[in-house]
Amino acid sequence: MPKRKVKEEKAPRRLGKKEILIPPIAMGASLLVSLVIIPHFVPPPIPSKICLKSQGADQFNLYPIVQIRADGKQYLLPAGVGNSTLGGKECLHVIHTDGIGSKIHVEYIRPIRLTMADFMKIYSPNNRTISVVDNSSGKSQLKTLNLENHTVHYSYYSEKGEFTQVSRPSDFPPFQNNMVARIELTPK
Repeated sequence: MPKRKVKEEKAPRRLGKKEILIPPIAMGASLLVSLVIIPHFVPPPIPSKICLKSQGADQFNLYPIVQIRADGKQYLLPAGVGNSTLGGKECLHVIHTDGIGSKIHVEYIRPIRLTMADFMKIYSPNNRTISVVDNSSGKSQLKTLNLENHTVHYSYYSEKGEFTQVSRPSDFPPFQNNMVARIELTPK
């Protein structure tokens, strides 16, 4: 019977410098594309268009205060600011009120920079009217104020220890916890 030749096993081939560097370079390039290039060309979603999936499940919460003064009277924000219907479905926006008062609730899955301009897009989408609650008589009454009949002044309580006037809502600094912002309406 003929003898079979036994194949000798070859030693495994050693990887060269180029082959060792390929995986880290590919991972770095994909990270660069996903974190730098794509966000540069694809803008983040507009906060006024985002609906929360469930209330209370998000990790980032802020509670700034928005005071409303009109014609020398103090008014409150109504409940339901930020609750709307988008595409036939109920929508709770990132900025909303949890009840009648002066506190608004900024809620999101991660820290987000929102200003008074973002709040005004939700509070007064038509930029003509705002709804307020008059509680001066002890009984809450919902009123609608026409912004066209008033001059609107915006300000926030700054680190200077006073209210700092800004010309438009987009000039506000980002909302912070317990930040006090003011919308003051004077008749034209």
